[in-house]
Amino acid sequence: MKWFLRIFFTLVLLAGWAGLGLLYVDFTLGSPKRAEPVQLKIPPQTSLEGIGRILEEKGLIRKSTFFRYYVIWKNKTNLRAGNYEIAPGETLDQMLTRFAEGKENTVRIDVIPGFTAYDIADRLTKNGLDGKGFLKALNDKPPKFAFEKSIPKHPQRPYKLEGYLYPDTYYFPKKEKPENIVNAMLERFNEQLVKLDIERELREKSPLSGKKMTLDQLVTVASLIQREGQVASEKPIIAGVIYNRLNKNKKLQVDATIVFMYRMKGQKIKTVLERMYYEKHPYSTYAITGLPPGPISTPTKVELEAALHPQKHRYLFYVTRDDGSNLHYFAETDQGHRANLQKRERNRKSAQANSQ
Repeated sequence: MKWFLRIFFTLVLLAGWAGLGLLYVDFTLGSPKRAEPVQLKIPPQTSLEGIGRILEEKGLIRKSTFFRYYVIWKNKTNLRAGNYEIAPGETLDQMLTRFAEGKENTVRIDVIPGFTAYDIADRLTKNGLDGKGFLKALNDKPPKFAFEKSIPKHPQRPYKLEGYLYPDTYYFPKKEKPENIVNAMLERFNEQLVKLDIERELREKSPLSGKKMTLDQLVTVASLIQREGQVASEKPIIAGVIYNRLNKNKKLQVDATIVFMYRMKGQKIKTVLERMYYEKHPYSTYAITGLPPGPISTPTKVELEAALHPQKHRYLFYVTRDDGSNLHYFAETDQGHRANLQKRERNRKSAQANSQ
């Protein structure tokens, strides 16, 4: 009889421990209460352990320790990569079903370096998001980041936040509010602002000779560099040319500002014609002296660094080589610039001869 009681109580004890274990596993895989949707990205070829860690980091499960075993037990191991928005009340089982079916509910938006606000709005609209609302939010939304308060309001500037919409790949819910889209891009810019310590550097040393430089002026210069140079190694040199001309009170004569001027008019041009140089417009650096009212594109970290740390030299001119290298010829004088123009013309003729 004693041996029977011992076996009985041992089985009861084991069952109790098993029950507690199951409760613990259930607790760790439980999803804490959430008030807002959670954006989630599962990269391609992520392991089950990796997916578990992502869910834990996002606060969708408490612990990922038993996630892999749970997924195997549920026979849902074929989880697909993608971008998902997890609703506040969505359970782990519901998530696994969606991951297994690959039902994404976000939109991918690629903001390419050099894009304007117009380009971003077009891309949003083509992907079913509110492009018009996005443009409106660039001027109307309340500031979220400290740097926004320093951006000047200029009556001839089409969009206050032009230039601050950092190039990157973004994922938005299909009905995302325009203000949230703008803030996501500004957040990426703010990250670069902090990483590069731009505001401190501008306080300590200005690239402009004898003048303090604002963040907005720096971003404007960076946007010019972005549109003018394609090779990273040349960008600090181009930055130096821009500052040399600004410090000598010379017109910048940057063709990219003409392209932006026409974009403001609703026209997309690829080639700047000579007659366009004579049009009077606040963004035409052939018509005005100094910087335009604001940035003309979305610069990246590379251009921001070039604007912050330009190469020191005496160049006042540059012209594309047109030899397929995407490089420029640089010159200190009008005479040197004219010689470079002749070099470019020879390169063009050589390219035409080789193509025949």
